[in-house]
Amino acid sequence: MSVKAITLLSALLLPALAHTVSAQIPVKGAFICNYTGKSGTNPDVVCSPTTTSNAHAQKVVDRILKPIGLMRNFKIIECTNTENCFATVMKGQRFIVYDAAFMQSIEEETETDWSAISIMAHEIGHHLQGHTIDGTGGQPQKELEADKFSGFVLHQMGASLDESLVAVRALGDEHATSTHPAKPARLESVRKGWLEAESMYPKNRSAAKPALASAPRPVTSPVASAPASTVVSPRSVAAAPAKATVGCVSGDCEDGKGTFVYPTRERYVGEFEESDKHGVGTEYYADGKVKYKGNFRDNLRADYGVYYYRNGDRFEGWFQKNIPNGKGSYYFADGDRVTGTFKNGQPTADCVLAH
Repeated sequence: MSVKAITLLSALLLPALAHTVSAQIPVKGAFICNYTGKSGTNPDVVCSPTTTSNAHAQKVVDRILKPIGLMRNFKIIECTNTENCFATVMKGQRFIVYDAAFMQSIEEETETDWSAISIMAHEIGHHLQGHTIDGTGGQPQKELEADKFSGFVLHQMGASLDESLVAVRALGDEHATSTHPAKPARLESVRKGWLEAESMYPKNRSAAKPALASAPRPVTSPVASAPASTVVSPRSVAAAPAKATVGCVSGDCEDGKGTFVYPTRERYVGEFEESDKHGVGTEYYADGKVKYKGNFRDNLRADYGVYYYRNGDRFEGWFQKNIPNGKGSYYFADGDRVTGTFKNGQPTADCVLAH
């Protein structure tokens, strides 16, 4: 693993190791391509010269590039209050600038982390196809090419066609602008990219279905029992694939125990109170693998739990309003880990990296 720091989306976009980098702020008139195409705050207005680079974001970017055998030719920085994700050039250096809160909000809205990954892949596509340095500014054709790249890459990462389209469905504008095509054209470009990858590298979709197994044990507070005794690996325990129906498919999803399936095929199995996730429960990705096991309060992850990332990383520890807050450990897929106190999703000074 080449990078040891974390954050993004939430997911995206949960626990993260952050370090500080210096970056020039884009000057007026520099190429700035934002994902949504809507007018709003640009990074040249609100970014400070010292910005935070998030290693989980960098690792997500490396995951996007790995299936196509390319290396990063740009830097990644976080810029708050932009409510977008940008590909831009700052004083001759290529950057991807993202707002972590924006990325997390789209994950929560779509109930899947593929939306944030798709957005990042789109912006990467701008850099890799030379859009940010050709001197012609933002153009609808560039957006379609970046959307097609996103669809191609998400196929290679294992996303379904529907999962590849979810970001544009949520954020695309129904009307075309001088720089961005209308939503239908963008959806078609993502679809073309995904289908092109499928024709070149067909996948056996049935092989990806998880094996049936007994339901995982609920995670309880470590005050009552040790966390290690309650953690169940998503590789060893998988639930049955989601049913075709959407909504509450079994049990009592108002004030009791039930199963709720989202339109993205992700689902929640556990306790409810006044129709909110409240108590002990488990969230599953669309393919049936565990996303989060632990406690919920008022529809948000709270108290002790375990969050499993798509790339094999996981966070075990205390949550507050979906964000790691308190003691915990972030485990990288290669076995390295960061242990200590996390505040608002960020490691504090007492965190220690162990190999």
